[in-house]
Amino acid sequence: MKIFKQLLAATVAGISFVCSPLLANEYSTKGSYITGSIGGSAIGDIDVSGVNSDIEFETGLGLDLGYGYDFGKTRIEGTWVRGQSDKTSWLGYTVKSDTTIDSIMGSIYYDFREDKQWSPFIGASLGATNVDFDGASDSGFSYGIGYGVSYKTSDQVEIFFKGQTTVIPELTFSTVNNSTVVINNGNYSNGTIGVRVRF
Repeated sequence: MKIFKQLLAATVAGISFVCSPLLANEYSTKGSYITGSIGGSAIGDIDVSGVNSDIEFETGLGLDLGYGYDFGKTRIEGTWVRGQSDKTSWLGYTVKSDTTIDSIMGSIYYDFREDKQWSPFIGASLGATNVDFDGASDSGFSYGIGYGVSYKTSDQVEIFFKGQTTVIPELTFSTVNNSTVVINNGNYSNGTIGVRVRF
Protein backbone atom coordinates (compact mmCIF):
# COMPACT_ATOMS: atom_id res chain seq x y z
CA MET A 1 0.00 0.00 0.00
CA LYS A 2 2.81 2.38 0.85
CA ILE A 3 4.53 1.58 -2.46
CA PHE A 4 1.23 2.20 -4.27
CA LYS A 5 0.86 5.63 -2.62
CA GLN A 6 4.43 6.54 -3.51
CA LEU A 7 3.89 5.43 -7.11
CA LEU A 8 0.64 7.42 -7.32
CA ALA A 9 2.33 10.51 -5.87
CA ALA A 10 5.20 10.16 -8.33
CA THR A 11 2.76 9.76 -11.23
CA VAL A 12 0.77 12.85 -10.25
CA ALA A 13 3.99 14.84 -9.85
CA GLY A 14 5.18 13.70 -13.27
CA ILE A 15 1.91 14.62 -14.96
CA SER A 16 1.95 18.02 -13.26
CA PHE A 17 5.53 18.61 -14.40
CA VAL A 18 4.70 17.72 -18.02
CA CYS A 19 1.43 19.66 -18.13
CA SER A 20 2.52 22.81 -16.33
CA PRO A 21 4.23 24.37 -19.38
CA LEU A 22 1.12 23.61 -21.43
CA LEU A 23 -1.14 25.19 -18.83
CA ALA A 24 1.19 28.17 -18.62
CA ASN A 25 0.57 28.80 -22.33
CA GLU A 26 -3.15 29.47 -21.73
CA TYR A 27 -3.79 33.22 -21.81
CA SER A 28 -6.70 35.49 -21.06
CA THR A 29 -6.98 37.95 -23.95
CA LYS A 30 -10.21 39.92 -23.49
CA GLY A 31 -10.25 43.65 -22.87
CA SER A 32 -9.15 47.04 -24.19
CA TYR A 33 -5.65 47.60 -25.52
CA ILE A 34 -3.37 50.10 -27.20
CA THR A 35 -1.20 49.09 -30.13
CA GLY A 36 1.71 50.44 -32.13
CA SER A 37 4.19 49.12 -34.68
CA ILE A 38 7.07 50.32 -36.85
CA GLY A 39 8.92 48.98 -39.87
CA GLY A 40 9.11 49.45 -43.63
CA SER A 41 6.63 50.72 -46.23
CA ALA A 42 6.43 50.05 -49.98
CA ILE A 43 4.21 52.33 -52.10
CA GLY A 44 2.90 50.71 -55.26
CA ASP A 45 3.90 52.11 -58.67
CA ILE A 46 1.45 54.58 -60.24
CA ASP A 47 0.43 54.02 -63.86
CA VAL A 48 -0.01 57.48 -65.47
CA SER A 49 -2.58 57.50 -68.27
CA GLY A 50 -1.11 58.50 -71.65
CA VAL A 51 2.49 58.40 -70.41
CA ASN A 52 4.80 55.41 -70.96
CA SER A 53 6.43 55.73 -67.55
CA ASP A 54 5.22 54.69 -64.11
CA ILE A 55 5.79 56.79 -61.02
CA GLU A 56 7.99 54.66 -58.76
CA PHE A 57 8.70 55.04 -55.05
CA GLU A 58 11.61 53.93 -52.91
CA THR A 59 10.91 51.95 -49.75
CA GLY A 60 10.42 54.12 -46.66
CA LEU A 61 9.16 54.17 -43.10
CA GLY A 62 5.91 52.45 -42.11
CA LEU A 63 4.17 52.75 -38.75
CA ASP A 64 0.79 52.71 -37.02
CA LEU A 65 -0.83 53.61 -33.69
CA GLY A 66 -4.23 52.58 -32.46
CA TYR A 67 -6.74 51.50 -29.84
CA GLY A 68 -8.69 48.27 -29.82
CA TYR A 69 -10.92 45.88 -27.93
CA ASP A 70 -10.36 42.12 -27.77
CA PHE A 71 -13.47 39.91 -27.50
CA GLY A 72 -11.45 36.67 -27.51
CA LYS A 73 -11.37 35.19 -31.00
CA THR A 74 -12.07 38.57 -32.61
CA ARG A 75 -10.66 42.06 -32.12
CA ILE A 76 -11.73 45.49 -33.38
CA GLU A 77 -9.26 48.33 -33.86
CA GLY A 78 -9.17 51.98 -34.84
CA THR A 79 -5.71 52.93 -36.15
CA TRP A 80 -3.72 55.65 -37.82
CA VAL A 81 -1.43 54.07 -40.42
CA ARG A 82 1.41 55.83 -42.26
CA GLY A 83 3.41 54.88 -45.34
CA GLN A 84 6.31 57.03 -46.52
CA SER A 85 8.95 57.38 -49.23
CA ASP A 86 11.85 59.86 -49.50
CA LYS A 87 12.50 59.44 -53.22
CA THR A 88 10.30 59.24 -56.34
CA SER A 89 11.24 58.40 -59.94
CA TRP A 90 9.25 59.43 -63.02
CA LEU A 91 10.11 59.94 -66.71
CA GLY A 92 13.72 59.04 -65.98
CA TYR A 93 14.11 61.69 -63.31
CA THR A 94 14.53 61.21 -59.56
CA VAL A 95 12.68 63.60 -57.29
CA LYS A 96 13.89 63.76 -53.70
CA SER A 97 10.47 64.68 -52.43
CA ASP A 98 8.88 63.22 -49.33
CA THR A 99 5.70 61.29 -50.10
CA THR A 100 3.42 60.46 -47.17
CA ILE A 101 0.27 58.38 -47.03
CA ASP A 102 -1.91 58.62 -43.92
CA SER A 103 -4.87 56.33 -43.32
CA ILE A 104 -7.50 56.26 -40.58
CA MET A 105 -8.80 52.70 -40.55
CA GLY A 106 -11.38 50.67 -38.67
CA SER A 107 -10.44 46.99 -38.63
CA ILE A 108 -11.69 43.63 -37.45
CA TYR A 109 -9.23 40.80 -36.80
CA TYR A 110 -9.59 37.09 -36.17
CA ASP A 111 -7.03 35.36 -33.92
CA PHE A 112 -6.79 31.64 -34.72
CA ARG A 113 -5.25 30.64 -31.35
CA GLU A 114 -6.19 33.57 -29.13
CA ASP A 115 -5.50 31.83 -25.81
CA LYS A 116 -2.12 30.37 -26.86
CA GLN A 117 1.32 31.91 -26.76
CA TRP A 118 1.65 31.97 -30.57
CA SER A 119 -1.35 32.99 -32.66
CA PRO A 120 -1.65 33.79 -36.38
CA PHE A 121 -4.23 36.45 -37.24
CA ILE A 122 -5.96 37.97 -40.26
CA GLY A 123 -8.21 41.00 -40.64
CA ALA A 124 -9.99 43.44 -42.94
CA SER A 125 -10.10 47.25 -42.79
CA LEU A 126 -12.18 50.17 -44.09
CA GLY A 127 -11.40 53.86 -43.79
CA ALA A 128 -10.07 57.00 -45.46
CA THR A 129 -6.61 57.82 -46.79
CA ASN A 130 -4.80 61.06 -47.60
CA VAL A 131 -1.85 61.03 -50.01
CA ASP A 132 0.64 63.93 -50.11
CA PHE A 133 2.81 63.59 -53.22
CA ASP A 134 5.28 66.17 -54.61
CA GLY A 135 3.34 69.12 -53.19
CA ALA A 136 -0.09 67.83 -54.22
CA SER A 137 -2.56 65.97 -52.08
CA ASP A 138 -5.90 64.19 -52.28
CA SER A 139 -8.02 62.00 -50.03
CA GLY A 140 -10.29 59.06 -50.68
CA PHE A 141 -12.02 55.96 -49.41
CA SER A 142 -9.71 53.01 -48.74
CA TYR A 143 -9.83 49.36 -47.74
CA GLY A 144 -7.23 46.81 -46.81
CA ILE A 145 -6.15 43.51 -45.35
CA GLY A 146 -3.83 42.74 -42.44
CA TYR A 147 -2.19 39.48 -41.41
CA GLY A 148 0.58 38.27 -39.15
CA VAL A 149 1.48 36.38 -36.00
CA SER A 150 1.36 37.37 -32.32
CA TYR A 151 3.54 36.19 -29.43
CA LYS A 152 2.10 36.65 -25.93
CA THR A 153 4.64 37.44 -23.23
CA SER A 154 1.86 37.74 -20.59
CA ASP A 155 -1.89 38.30 -20.28
CA GLN A 156 -1.26 42.02 -20.82
CA VAL A 157 1.46 42.17 -23.51
CA GLU A 158 1.77 40.75 -27.03
CA ILE A 159 4.53 41.26 -29.57
CA PHE A 160 3.52 40.84 -33.21
CA PHE A 161 4.78 40.81 -36.77
CA LYS A 162 2.27 42.25 -39.24
CA GLY A 163 1.84 42.76 -42.95
CA GLN A 164 -0.78 45.30 -44.02
CA THR A 165 -1.88 46.36 -47.52
CA THR A 166 -4.15 49.36 -48.09
CA VAL A 167 -5.86 50.13 -51.42
CA ILE A 168 -7.18 53.56 -52.44
CA PRO A 169 -9.57 53.05 -55.39
CA GLU A 170 -9.26 56.56 -56.84
CA LEU A 171 -7.23 59.73 -56.27
CA THR A 172 -6.68 62.79 -58.47
CA PHE A 173 -3.67 65.13 -58.39
CA SER A 174 -3.86 68.30 -60.51
CA THR A 175 -0.53 70.00 -59.75
CA VAL A 176 2.11 67.28 -60.17
CA ASN A 177 4.55 68.72 -62.77
CA ASN A 178 1.61 70.75 -64.13
CA SER A 179 -0.14 67.51 -65.07
CA THR A 180 -3.31 65.83 -63.93
CA VAL A 181 -2.60 62.42 -62.46
CA VAL A 182 -5.52 60.09 -61.77
CA ILE A 183 -4.65 57.08 -59.62
CA ASN A 184 -6.83 54.01 -59.87
CA ASN A 185 -6.34 51.34 -57.20
CA GLY A 186 -3.27 52.97 -55.67
CA ASN A 187 -1.83 50.97 -52.81
CA TYR A 188 0.85 50.73 -50.17
CA SER A 189 2.02 47.89 -47.95
CA ASN A 190 3.65 48.03 -44.51
CA GLY A 191 5.66 45.30 -42.85
CA THR A 192 6.08 46.08 -39.14
CA ILE A 193 6.89 44.72 -35.71
CA GLY A 194 4.84 46.02 -32.81
CA VAL A 195 3.26 45.56 -29.42
CA ARG A 196 -0.25 45.37 -27.99
CA VAL A 197 -0.73 46.28 -24.31
CA ARG A 198 -3.99 45.48 -22.51
CA PHE A 199 -5.32 47.51 -19.59
